[in-house]
Amino acid sequence: MGIFSRLDRTASRTVDRVNAIRFTLVPQASTPNGRPGPDPTRHEVTGRGVFDYVATEQGLQLGVRKSYREANDLRALQTGRDPQLSVDRRYFGSEEPKQGDIVVFPDNPELPSFDVMSVPRDGLSRLVLMLSHGGAQV
Repeated sequence: MGIFSRLDRTASRTVDRVNAIRFTLVPQASTPNGRPGPDPTRHEVTGRGVFDYVATEQGLQLGVRKSYREANDLRALQTGRDPQLSVDRRYFGSEEPKQGDIVVFPDNPELPSFDVMSVPRDGLSRLVLMLSHGGAQV
């Protein structure tokens, strides 16, 4: 194992020890024409991860042109919060989360359940679960 892999793993565990909260990932399976339901081929994952609302700004096309040759104007008229959960990959093994899975926080009842939208990697040892409000009731 290289020095960078060891340093990344050490930093990841330190971040979890200081900032992490407990989560449960409930795998979901869906058919093209049906509602999602529990996936019997994958198991629930309970672990610890860093949950945060990241501020985002979205550019909206105004469509107002000042003169004939100018393009549409993009402005950040709206700001919002993007829920994200940073998790160490060791919790998932070879079975990474998929779009449509549900994340719940059992120790934090004030947080709703979330749907997983995408799962990009963050460095060598972490995944970032991009979440969306309004998950199914578990």
